[in-house]
Amino acid sequence: MTRSHSIPTFSALALGTALAMSSFTALSADVMRLSAIEPPTSTVVAFANEFSERVKRYSQDTVDIRVYPASQLGDWVEVHEQVMEGIIDFAVQPLSNSFNEVLALQWFPYAALDFESGRDAFSEGGVVYEIINDALAEQDIQILGAFVSGMGGIVYTKPAPAPRDPNANQGLKIRVWPGGTTHQELLKRLGYQTAPIPWSDLYTAMQTGVVDGAIGATPELTMNNFADIAKMWVQNNDHFEVSFLAVNKTRFDSLSRDQQKAIARAATELSAERFAAAELEHEKFLQQMRDKGIEVVVLDKAELESVAQVVRAEVWPQIEDEIGPINMARLKLSLGIK
Repeated sequence: MTRSHSIPTFSALALGTALAMSSFTALSADVMRLSAIEPPTSTVVAFANEFSERVKRYSQDTVDIRVYPASQLGDWVEVHEQVMEGIIDFAVQPLSNSFNEVLALQWFPYAALDFESGRDAFSEGGVVYEIINDALAEQDIQILGAFVSGMGGIVYTKPAPAPRDPNANQGLKIRVWPGGTTHQELLKRLGYQTAPIPWSDLYTAMQTGVVDGAIGATPELTMNNFADIAKMWVQNNDHFEVSFLAVNKTRFDSLSRDQQKAIARAATELSAERFAAAELEHEKFLQQMRDKGIEVVVLDKAELESVAQVVRAEVWPQIEDEIGPINMARLKLSLGIK
């Protein structure tokens, strides 16, 4: 008799345990992956790690974002495609224009002249941010925020003869990234030869003299990757270097409203904090270059405006097809250019 009563008692206990485990599973953290192309010690990976921590806290531990630095999940073009497909949930990186040429607007030369104009263009509601977000919609990607790395420039393994003069023949060969049509035309106008070289091959190409330098970097990228071979850095503000925090939209939409709010809140906060800190970080790495013995050439405001005027008048018409006439008109309107 006692034994016969013990059976339903055990079953009730087992059922209760099973239900408890089911509830725990439903409430356990939703694990998502975030790719970053920079090394673990970089400021952009610190940004990604802090984003993960805040999302976990704001979502009450229901969203767990795992950060994979140093291109562990693939190079930036591969990662972009995997975010499109939903294989990777998040990425913080430049976004590839291989799938839509409009994304070349990210590094469009002299779309921004300094940190102030860069903040206006690349923050949520800014002309560059909104055009890029619109273009990404067809790829099932949504921008959540931006990490500002700094103003772009050129790193050299030998000094440029006239780096302040947009009309000089520099006589040097400078690397551009494969597909970087915007900066091929820019460099040709500024008196350089160009060579498209993948990022993974760039150090060796510069070290062995295949190219004399590279465009598309920032002071931090230069110090992290080329400090031992760089001889000169020219701060010509050719582009505003931003890594966008992007998410697969279908994956994002599948989360609860509270989880979405937690992610959006963390992204908005960190983007604003980074915009505020970026210029100081930029100056810190310029000083590190000087301390390392790298010659640093910083164009002053008048020189920047002179170069920008030349580029906007002569280079922009040649690269307008990359972003299309409507987006070019939006960009010009935002800058007060007729």
